[in-house]
Amino acid sequence: MDFQDLLGTLARSSAQAVSTLKKSSHEVENLRSYLYVETEIERQFVKALDSTPSSDSILFLCGSSGDGKSEILRRHYEKYSKQYRFHLDATHSFKPDQDAVQALNQLFDEHQESERPLIVGINIGMMFNFQNAGAERHSQIRDAIGRFIQGERDFECYHFLSFEDYPKFSLEEGNVGSEFISELFAKVTAKSNENLLYSAYLDDEKNHHKLEYHNYRILQEESVQKIIVKELLHVRLKYDQFFSARAILDFIHNLIAGGSNLYDNLFSSASGGLGESFSNLDPCQRRSQRIDEFIVQRSLDIDDEVFEKFKAEYQSRYGAVEMSPNCWIRVFYLLRDVDFENNYHKQFSADFEITIFEDYIKIWQLHRPPLDKRKLRNFYNKTIIASLVKYANRLAPKIVGDGLYLAERNGVIISAKVDMGIDFGLLKETNSDQISNFFAAIKVGEEPVKTFPVSISFLELTERIMAGYRPNRHDKNTVVILEEVVEEITRIALKSETLYFHRESGNWSLLLEDDEFVAEAC
Repeated sequence: MDFQDLLGTLARSSAQAVSTLKKSSHEVENLRSYLYVETEIERQFVKALDSTPSSDSILFLCGSSGDGKSEILRRHYEKYSKQYRFHLDATHSFKPDQDAVQALNQLFDEHQESERPLIVGINIGMMFNFQNAGAERHSQIRDAIGRFIQGERDFECYHFLSFEDYPKFSLEEGNVGSEFISELFAKVTAKSNENLLYSAYLDDEKNHHKLEYHNYRILQEESVQKIIVKELLHVRLKYDQFFSARAILDFIHNLIAGGSNLYDNLFSSASGGLGESFSNLDPCQRRSQRIDEFIVQRSLDIDDEVFEKFKAEYQSRYGAVEMSPNCWIRVFYLLRDVDFENNYHKQFSADFEITIFEDYIKIWQLHRPPLDKRKLRNFYNKTIIASLVKYANRLAPKIVGDGLYLAERNGVIISAKVDMGIDFGLLKETNSDQISNFFAAIKVGEEPVKTFPVSISFLELTERIMAGYRPNRHDKNTVVILEEVVEEITRIALKSETLYFHRESGNWSLLLEDDEFVAEAC
């Protein structure tokens, strides 16, 4: 198989995309074996198999489509198939007129008569289906699935290994990124005889002028791989998008063979899904004088000797490919850590910075033990609490001053002065390793407010509110959380001993003192 044929096996549409017990061609099997990256869930799977469970045991390997369940089962089938019964895909049936739930009923019927433990590869959605529609005679299994959904993993004769418990990305200090995806990129592009893709690339020298080969050379730059993995992390955080192993391989295939140069394949692909998310991170959308001037000057073919020298060196390294001014901005972005003789592209580095992602990661890390109380208190006071107060007071900021707007009745604005702060006790109880958000914990006086999730979108909104932005309908998903928190703060503040009333004719306070209300002019 030549370079393009081998590359095609990475695509989601390839016949080799889904693993079965049937072997593919020798070359495809060798490439698949070489590219395979062992993960922690696989290590735990093997550990479970080696623990010699009882014959009535069922081990569910569960996740989403394309995450690698079948490949893990396939890799260990030969060694363990005498000890265990393997069922690679719970969406498959045994007969043409049988649906997936009926097939699982049959599988579990046969398991009850078997002397071997059962291993089932199953999608989360299929588990829900069986819990709701499985036969009554398998009520114990349906109940076990219910317990799994509630968070249990090992009980009685049931064992669940879920891909959701082994995220591909980490925000832990010193380990930000994805070891799995980084290793996959490194394997695809390695200049090694073990890498069949690279060997096929070398053997196909007559085609090195073509786009796929140009893109492959660019992707071999380790710093480019790091930036792309970082962008994948940003997509995961910003759009809560999950990446299966199959999706990542398809993504790499699209970068190299997506029909255009790698830069446009990454940031302006019309493939939808992942492509649409990346288009929102396109460096061409970032406005700066330098970027705008470059695009205008290149569009008008204004001479720039320094750029022409950079372009000539680029083409001598990677190949001559015609690129638009917008595409060159993407080149500068992806190659910003690659050195050239005149480093023309590095003048744009500051224009590409988006601090919200780094801010979020640092704050997420602050919510891991051990807690840095000084830094956390500073963040809560200046960002979380300050933005909540500013949003609550948006209807009458000058009137309530340093108080908290509560309501307006018959032209009278009611406010209270409240003492809000971080609730360290509640904070220690609530945060997990989930990277898409962390839970903020605040209190009004000594009364805790229900913890609320802070995603990167929520954090971005708080920072924009502090800069004077007023949320609108485009922020509706994030504003819902904001309004719920403000509503609870208001509910607690209404119980304050002193309320303040404001109207054009004057201001006064109402103080509860010794079970009596005392009114005073302010």
